[in-house]
Amino acid sequence: MSAAPTNREGSWAQAQRLREDGRIEAAADTVIALWQEAHGNRAVALDVLEFLKECSAQQRALPVARDARTRWPSDARFAAEAGEIALTLGHFDEAAVALREAIDLDPKQGAAWLRLAYCHRFAEDDADVQRFRRGWSDTGLDEAARICAGFAFGKALDDLGDYSQAAQVLTQANALARLTSNWRVDAWRRFIDAQLNASALPALPGSSDFTPIFVVGMPRSGTTLVASTLARNPEVRDRGELNWVPALHTLLREQGQLRNPQALAAIAGVIRAQMRRDDAPARFHLDKNPLNFRHLDFIAACFPNARIVHCRRGARDTALSIWMQHFAHEDLGFAYDFAAIAEVGKDCDALIAHWRARLPLAILDVDYERFVAEPPAQRHRLEEFLGLPARVDDDGTGDGNAQSITTASVWQARQPVYTHAVERWRRYAPYLPELTTLFP
Repeated sequence: MSAAPTNREGSWAQAQRLREDGRIEAAADTVIALWQEAHGNRAVALDVLEFLKECSAQQRALPVARDARTRWPSDARFAAEAGEIALTLGHFDEAAVALREAIDLDPKQGAAWLRLAYCHRFAEDDADVQRFRRGWSDTGLDEAARICAGFAFGKALDDLGDYSQAAQVLTQANALARLTSNWRVDAWRRFIDAQLNASALPALPGSSDFTPIFVVGMPRSGTTLVASTLARNPEVRDRGELNWVPALHTLLREQGQLRNPQALAAIAGVIRAQMRRDDAPARFHLDKNPLNFRHLDFIAACFPNARIVHCRRGARDTALSIWMQHFAHEDLGFAYDFAAIAEVGKDCDALIAHWRARLPLAILDVDYERFVAEPPAQRHRLEEFLGLPARVDDDGTGDGNAQSITTASVWQARQPVYTHAVERWRRYAPYLPELTTLFP
């Protein structure tokens, strides 16, 4: 539709309604028409890009980002947006150029530091390593951007095999990040205890025309690997890491409506629409938000026919990999402290065991170490679990055509499956004693 400037609010309202109904393509058409009508308006361009990213419509967002970057070449925000979107789609060279430009125009573009670090593996003579070093050493840089530069520098040092300095830099960056995190262990403890002691939720009738897959487990335990493997099957649509389940669980809990079948049915309809969307139909729709392990009772109530893939990985490797990342979402605020990671890991195991004993959900455990050692065999296990026909044309060793990936695994998920991350913790054990004292 054509959106005149005088009807801009109406166009945004229509786009929001379409998005809520799961009509993502139609919503994208609406905001892109708005952008085309208000071509010289910087604020509209930023709003359109943010909306499309929230819809996981990165393919639709990329031309807008490229156009805006050309229109406002000295604006660091558009360079950062273009780099972020190109990165999620696997256009690594294009992303790196845009992200470097964003940092050079405005070093306060904190996320650009992190995303540049995800564009490739670093070598000794890589100019980006020195860029990260300067950013981390610049005490005049605002705290948020300097933290991001520190995590980027730590990742580059890890690529270079300088584990001692990587541990030193990341220890300091994590300490700064902890100060900005709102995550509290006492609130987490109360939530877990409530989940373990809660009575069963009323289950809705199963739906024969919609079967969701939820890939859960600790972050960095192989969830992206599993999701991208499943997404190669034409019967599976990977929707990435959605926040609908935790957000709507919180909404119903705060309203005292978690045990109201009518409220559950309405919420299930929203989640179904967001997972199904209006693209090509498929047999399965996948949400890989790992922290959905917190809400499997809610998932079972809304979708009793759901399939759960529970990803597991050695505790020390998982802890190290989490600790080495900077996460944007506040639910992941535990990532900056090994003791907190250990607490969440223990509770993840306890909750999975609890759900398995109490819920009639179909749950498959997938071990990261076995997956990277024998990708075809593990892919066949997933196919059998879902009742999918085996695909003899896929060796499971990588996917250059993966859908948009917004996590720190964006580079790894598009490479052949590798085993060198197994027992990676041993490289850091001399510098991070917590890995052996806090994790079995």
